[in-house]
Amino acid sequence: MMFPKNSEYDLIIVGGGLSGLAAAVSAGEQGIKSLVIEKGRTLGGDGNYVEGAMGVDSFLQKEKGIKIDPTKLLQDELNYSHYEANAPHLRKYINQSGSVIDWLHSLGIEFSKVGPQGKSWPTIHTFAGGGHAVIEKLIPKAEALGVEIVTSISAQKILQHDGHVRGLIIKNEATGQLRELTATNVILATGGYVDNPELIKQRTPATERLLSVSDGKSTGDGMKLAWQAGAEHYQMGAIQYGGGAILDKTRPPFVHMPEQLAAAATQEAILWVNEQGERFVNEDVNDNMCHAGSALLTQSRTFSILNQETVDHLTNVGLYKEVGNSPVSPDKFAQLKEEIARDLKNGDKFLTKADTLTELAEKLNLPILPQTIQRYNYLAAKGKDIDFGKAPEYLTPLKEGPYYAVELGIGMACAIGGIRVDNNNAVLNSYGYPLAGLYAVGNDAAGMLVGDTYAVTLPGSTAGYAVFSGRNAVQSMTQAR
Repeated sequence: MMFPKNSEYDLIIVGGGLSGLAAAVSAGEQGIKSLVIEKGRTLGGDGNYVEGAMGVDSFLQKEKGIKIDPTKLLQDELNYSHYEANAPHLRKYINQSGSVIDWLHSLGIEFSKVGPQGKSWPTIHTFAGGGHAVIEKLIPKAEALGVEIVTSISAQKILQHDGHVRGLIIKNEATGQLRELTATNVILATGGYVDNPELIKQRTPATERLLSVSDGKSTGDGMKLAWQAGAEHYQMGAIQYGGGAILDKTRPPFVHMPEQLAAAATQEAILWVNEQGERFVNEDVNDNMCHAGSALLTQSRTFSILNQETVDHLTNVGLYKEVGNSPVSPDKFAQLKEEIARDLKNGDKFLTKADTLTELAEKLNLPILPQTIQRYNYLAAKGKDIDFGKAPEYLTPLKEGPYYAVELGIGMACAIGGIRVDNNNAVLNSYGYPLAGLYAVGNDAAGMLVGDTYAVTLPGSTAGYAVFSGRNAVQSMTQAR
């Protein structure tokens, strides 16, 4: 928890997550005198939890014979974003994404597989050992290349002179002391704004049902620093909803993320109802977790309904459908019954059990639940969902009790947007001109790639962009020298 060794640097990188460390290694390779400051006590940020990185035309795809037309991919993503994504920026990212994977590979980072995730382009290169393994490789690499890294130091203000960055005011988070550092370039790599409730509220209402599953440090620091320095207040982009999540008001959301009850209540597409007990969507929507999050937000409260037969099936026979939001899906939910028994014993408010539908409806004040289930079972017997269009093979009837209701909130992995950058990741003012010497990367800049919905159709895009943008900013800086 020390201040940096020097008072002058060529480059200061604000944030020691995946994008900041990728920028640091790139800067070290170019011989740029660089400093990484991280406000937390540990490095890696949400980069510790990413699954893999997006790439097109990587060494691994060539080995596996996976061919993707980059123009078709660009067109598809622009359509998905309703053309709110910045086409030239997205194009540069797609075109360089394969070489980004190859660069990571050259640093000793290993990939366990490449392919699609759910219904998506086959672009995610899954990291062997997860994101944490990547962070563990990047830190010593950056330090070996002469980059200084300090923790528990935050950025307070960007200093400018004659329209150019000239340094940064930093704060020691342990002592509250301030220092002024001189630098000609600053890269903002602070991870977006998912952990800032005020900024989230600007983006969407119903925040009491939104559950951040981030590292807790993504509080919009980069946006605030950039805006203060004259950056445009750009569109707030997208929140990456992780579909439904167990709504537990007593524990942090990440506790339930790996649980089989959470996956059964969301991924298995049985039946979702609202605060009246009314069905409101095709539960297959969870194939796109961000669409699922949006659908859940259209209601005031949401519950996933299971019965003993579906629990037995998931435990003993197998899943109704693959867990689509993850590169790994088990064959069965072997722990599901134990988790249910434990949660009921704990008296957890998010889980309710009843022997009959009438009893469940009364316990949760879901007046029309019995009619809803009667209608749903009728559609299942017909083998056709004429109400919302769910695929026939997932029309799983709920005939006999006991019944279970799991209350759902909406998980949020990240929130991106608020800063507009050019093709070099330079931060732009409201006239579209760069603030000289100021760059934004990773989730601070990734709003350039999306519209109002996160691009789950392009899996690995955020982690891949973190690495691409960190390198892109440094390469641009080097060319400008």
